[in-house]
Amino acid sequence: MKLNKFQHKIYDIVISVLAGAAVFLVLVDLSQGLNEWQYRLDQAILSVFLIDYLVRLFLAEDKAKYIRTNICDLIAILPFHTVFRLFKMASIARLAKLPRLFAFMYRPLKKARRFFNTNGFKYVVFVTTIMIIVGGILIHFAEGMSYGDGIWWAFVTTTTVGYGDISPTTFYGRLIAMILMLLGIGLLGTITSTLTSYFLNPPAQTKGVRNETLETIKNQLDHFDELSAEDVDDICHILKALKKKR
Repeated sequence: MKLNKFQHKIYDIVISVLAGAAVFLVLVDLSQGLNEWQYRLDQAILSVFLIDYLVRLFLAEDKAKYIRTNICDLIAILPFHTVFRLFKMASIARLAKLPRLFAFMYRPLKKARRFFNTNGFKYVVFVTTIMIIVGGILIHFAEGMSYGDGIWWAFVTTTTVGYGDISPTTFYGRLIAMILMLLGIGLLGTITSTLTSYFLNPPAQTKGVRNETLETIKNQLDHFDELSAEDVDDICHILKALKKKR
């Protein structure tokens, strides 16, 4: 069963909201752990994504291709942290939620694919996110911060906000801070250039369709004497529509 345009939009909104909630819960779990209602909500969201994945897998004509193109969705529903908890490795169990964090973030962000493909921005975001998480983990060992405080500090440092509520005092901690600061300067510059390119340049696909349409019209005009009055009117309507989109 295929969804119509309106139903597909509602589906995307619901899934994106649930993914955002799941990301929030993962961050809460990493920083301070989940209380009972948060844990139940996390499990409910996980169940929704599990059902969604299995239904789409069942409806897919090429199931192998579906699995290959939905790796992130599969990672999001795999219970990595539960496996570690069974082996009584609670500290590692929390870190094992990091793959799920990236997987849940990927689902809504892929809807903004054109923006993240502009100037290779997706690679900058990916590297920056990895560095923030790695920096938060490293500062935990260098300064004795909690994982939550470490990731918060790494995020604030990378964005060059610098609240100063948490600051490193050891040599290794300051070295990590210097790397994150340099990374943050590059990130801000890339965001500015990406926004400029995104809004000033139309998508490549739109350009391609426009060029193909104009080429078709040119071919028709080469045989102008064979065109009917209705054909000429259609060409005029198409040209006016293309002009308005400029």
